[in-house]
Amino acid sequence: MQTLGPLDVEGIDFAFDDQPDLHAVLARLRERRPYAIVPFAGVRGVLLLTDELVRAAFRDETTFPAAPTYAMTTEPVFGRTVLSMSGAEHRASRSIVSAPLRRTRIRDHLQPVIEPVVHQLIDRFAARGSADLVAEFTHRYSLLIISRLLGLPVDDEARIHRWAQAMIRYPFDPQAAITSAAEFTAYVAPLVAARRREPGDDMISLLVTETTEDGESFSDADVSTFLRMLFPLGADTTTLALGNILSALLNHPEQWDLLRSDPQRHLQSAVWEGLRWEPAVGMLPRACPEAATWHGIDIPALTPMIFAINAANRDPAVYPRPHDVDITRNAMPTVSFGQGHHSCIGNWLANAELVTALGALVERLPDLALDPRQAETSAVTSQVGTTLRGPNALHVTFTPAGGR
Repeated sequence: MQTLGPLDVEGIDFAFDDQPDLHAVLARLRERRPYAIVPFAGVRGVLLLTDELVRAAFRDETTFPAAPTYAMTTEPVFGRTVLSMSGAEHRASRSIVSAPLRRTRIRDHLQPVIEPVVHQLIDRFAARGSADLVAEFTHRYSLLIISRLLGLPVDDEARIHRWAQAMIRYPFDPQAAITSAAEFTAYVAPLVAARRREPGDDMISLLVTETTEDGESFSDADVSTFLRMLFPLGADTTTLALGNILSALLNHPEQWDLLRSDPQRHLQSAVWEGLRWEPAVGMLPRACPEAATWHGIDIPALTPMIFAINAANRDPAVYPRPHDVDITRNAMPTVSFGQGHHSCIGNWLANAELVTALGALVERLPDLALDPRQAETSAVTSQVGTTLRGPNALHVTFTPAGGR
């Protein structure tokens, strides 16, 4: 019978606890071996620490299927989504939900939606000379874009944000998440029905009219399920990613200066480097349903597996000087959007949002800098357990600028 060895670290539960010096802990563990045995939700789990192992684990859907984990962590709130599907069912559903998010559609249709939102948000504080970019920019940005892509009423921003935040915190407050999911479903139901009667060019219309190669299409319940997933996961992860990118650049002002010296050259690589330095999804839990020996690791059945994306992204075997922020790396972090069958379907949308937002800030507020009186609040920290990470605030100063 396979058993895990003793714990390699104690005093932190890798399911729930924040760890202020998390990257130092991960680096120390990785120096010993490419994985570690760690506490996870009160039991022992396997934490994968290298780029090689994390990429291999993402691609090994047989040994580490996504469905069992998502069935426990998201299905009670979102319903049965592509996250908890496999095989032919997953392929069919993914082909429909990914249609509005394909690269060509983002370039041709979605970009004109994204750019006005960026400048409208900046206009609200540009003349003031100071702002909290988390409260006034990153927390609102992606949610507003998704709302407009779906054609939702702009006046409902606060209510939709409350629902999204509650749904993503299901493991910590299940009842609030389930209640919010029900309220959100009731809110979108008449909108979905209206698009069926009279489709437009918004994302809901695409979802209700798209069909698979076999002629299958989404029911109203399928569309509502996808929307319940899209808002919390799509908006929140992009929100945190943008905060992390800005935290990386503003805490390393020489990199901000380099970016603004030639935005056309460095903008995309600055986004990639920010996603590498601190991905929004830092650790992704999975499970090993059956006992296995995998890459030399003896793993008992039902062992929690933690794919440490943030450790893979700072693996010195792949990234020289991994703890430095260096926008001249020009290397897309391979696991920040996942790998394999369940890689992020919204990666092109997220990248377009991040590049557009960062470019607008560089253009409009070139001397942006952390407010030295509140710089300590800019550190990246836990937002939802060890899974989602981002800064609580980014208090900045800049030369006041007029609107566009």
